Amino acid sequence: MAARRCFVISPIGAEGSPVREHADDVFDYIIKPAMEMCGIEAVRSDHLQEPGRISDQMFREIVQGDLCIAVLTGFNPNVFYELAIAQAAGRPVIILIEKGHELPFDIQDLRAVYYDLKPRSLFDRMHADAIVDHVKSLERSNWRTPSVLAGFLGCGARDESAPEFFENTGQFGGPDALLALFAETKEEFDLAGITLGSWRRARGFADVLKAKTGAGCRVRVLLMDKDNPTLRELINERIPEASYEGVLASLDRMTTYFQRLAEACTTNVEIRRARRGGLASSITRADQAAVYSPYLFSEAQRPPVWRSSAGQPLYVAVRREFEALWEANGPGSGGSGGAPGAP
Repeated sequence: MAARRCFVISPIGAEGSPVREHADDVFDYIIKPAMEMCGIEAVRSDHLQEPGRISDQMFREIVQGDLCIAVLTGFNPNVFYELAIAQAAGRPVIILIEKGHELPFDIQDLRAVYYDLKPRSLFDRMHADAIVDHVKSLERSNWRTPSVLAGFLGCGARDESAPEFFENTGQFGGPDALLALFAETKEEFDLAGITLGSWRRARGFADVLKAKTGAGCRVRVLLMDKDNPTLRELINERIPEASYEGVLASLDRMTTYFQRLAEACTTNVEIRRARRGGLASSITRADQAAVYSPYLFSEAQRPPVWRSSAGQPLYVAVRREFEALWEANGPGSGGSGGAPGAP
């Protein structure tokens, strides 16, 4: 399992400023030691190095992370804005505020650690231990925190156990969105689908695949076998460019494509072809989330998509389905298992 992740909501300030110095001290001497004791990776917005909009990265870290720590010292408006987002999204939040300051009335019931930066407090890890206690409380509650908007009609709050729904793959973001999911995973990445042809349109897929497998990430690819008896029945030939012969040709191309990628990676990639089982959906599963898209006869070109975070019921079901299909099509099982690059 990948390590849990904590997004630190904090004033940052200009480099060399008193605000930055204080923020760095709190992060380095209180937050980071606490997270290390819990086996959690802590990250602050100025630590994010990937290209793109900083605000989008911040939103993703808040919504997809396991918890947030908000440093309210200085009453920075950006901090309160990000805190409100975390509360609306139903993310667990631990508040840090320097001794001598009072929490605003509306958030007085949040978990809070009142800290100072005195040498003895830091040496004894007094405040880090207090954070650890709060994390243990979150663990006992299974990391569940209701949205502050829960129960209000029309406010946009949603059930935390419900997956996100997208009307079609274009609305979800297409292959680039799937590649972004791959870029964030560390331990495992599973792909299953009839041809998985969209992965040829994911810009930079080969480079990410090589980097991830080289770092130890296990990648498994499951394509439909041409001899699977359900294949022809899944195809709606009344839709242009959805002929049975066209799908067979695409299967040949994509099998060759993935095999060449596996050979280039040399390790941690395994490819199988599903001769057994009805592979009637597209599955993409990473450590932190799964994306599920059923092949609908009426919507062969623009199927709906669900995205489910790790631990949610759909994520568990998708993982179980992939594992069952993978085992059913392993070497010696009647499926077409094994490919260059397998571990």
